[in-house]
Amino acid sequence: MNELNWTRKDYETWEDAFRALTPQVRQQSVRVAAYTQALFLQACADGFAAGTPDGAARIKSQYGDLAYKCGLYHQLGKALVPPEYQILQEDYTDEETAVYRKYTSDGRLLVATLQERAARAKQRRKGDLSVEQPTSNIPHLMLRESCQQHMERWDGSGYPDGRLADAISPIAQIVGLAKELDRLAAETKAEEPFEDAFRTLLSQENTLWNPALLEVLKHAKPKCRAVYKKYIEYTLTLPKTVPLVERRKDRPMGLRYRPMVSGADGTVVAYEAIPWFGGIADRPGEDEPLEEVAQMLSRTRLVGDVSYYFLYEAADTVLRIRNCKLELAGLLVQMHPDFYTQGTQLGRLNQLFADEGIEKKDLMLTLPEQTFLQLGKGAKELLERYLRAGIVLVLDGFHPGSYDPDELKRMGFTHLRLHPETYLQQLTASRIGALRAMGFTILGKEADTHDALAWLEACGAAYMSGTLSGVPVSEDELIRDCLARER
Repeated sequence: MNELNWTRKDYETWEDAFRALTPQVRQQSVRVAAYTQALFLQACADGFAAGTPDGAARIKSQYGDLAYKCGLYHQLGKALVPPEYQILQEDYTDEETAVYRKYTSDGRLLVATLQERAARAKQRRKGDLSVEQPTSNIPHLMLRESCQQHMERWDGSGYPDGRLADAISPIAQIVGLAKELDRLAAETKAEEPFEDAFRTLLSQENTLWNPALLEVLKHAKPKCRAVYKKYIEYTLTLPKTVPLVERRKDRPMGLRYRPMVSGADGTVVAYEAIPWFGGIADRPGEDEPLEEVAQMLSRTRLVGDVSYYFLYEAADTVLRIRNCKLELAGLLVQMHPDFYTQGTQLGRLNQLFADEGIEKKDLMLTLPEQTFLQLGKGAKELLERYLRAGIVLVLDGFHPGSYDPDELKRMGFTHLRLHPETYLQQLTASRIGALRAMGFTILGKEADTHDALAWLEACGAAYMSGTLSGVPVSEDELIRDCLARER
């Protein structure tokens, strides 16, 4: 695993540390926090762990909000390792597994450090923060124990210390159960993932889980199911990855999404993302496509910033689709033509993929053929740098025969999207066959008739879009539609 570009940081605030987690870990933490709070409040009502000193002092409804924070920050120690180590992989070596598991004990020290830093700033004290400072503050202890002990198990089979039964803090038991419920419900692909997860947990009584805690789980089932529906089924409230992308109803721009289908059966395999701009004077509720405002964006030098707004929003959509365990060959993003005349964007593009934690193949960026043909030598060399770095550029509106395919191959292009005016022509069909033989992926657009769809499919187009494949919809509608098809 490559750690060359990663430097361990000394975090000053909780938010800084939380933002250092990968998007997938942050999303999971938000869900676990909601499950933790639901279980904790039920545990208070049931008198869970009341017979233990820790339970009697801490399992109280007054700590309901604290329980949410315990769930939210239980993986904070992962901020102290490279992103590659933040998600456990099946092919980890023993050494890599040991590095991964350190996030529990590291997390306790990080939380203790943040608590002590806040206290010292308030009291203007100085001192060593490299070791944990003892405390009798119950909220502070609950947060520390949640980090360190949430992977401990009732039978002693957990880590990092192999704690047994009531030696595990009650709040850590709750966070651990909440995390496993989320993992099972999120990763189980079944007709009823939540019910399957619930049954699995109950079957682990007296081995992995405290029997009394599983009784709490049974009583909290309706509340936990509500959390599942809120965060898993529709994933409408997953955290943003950059503050810029906020899906407010009054936002002035955004993306709409249209399915791209493959094959005669119309299987959805990809999506295209289409920018829209609102705020039209005297026409409330209406918006304009990118083509209508392209010149204004160029004139006001907003091409770069607006393009990255859309790219980050598209990347968030990829994360949401992946989070729903749905298939996705890629998301095709309509780009402003002048994006490719802005000078090198490779560093900023690489940062986007690092921020979002998605693969480069997940986003496909359109490059209009007309723009491509007008680019000079320097600009085309820049395109080659993007392509060599793994950025997927789709030559959009492509006319077979307008450019030497061997030259396109040499530059690194792999995706070509046909112009609709080339459809239903024998010469185009033969050229598509030759392009496919060279390894190009062929896409279609504006396939607005059954004949066009059938012709593209017969020619071997990987996927295509048009009014017959679906009208552009919002991101939330897209997620709902995807899930409906899965059922």
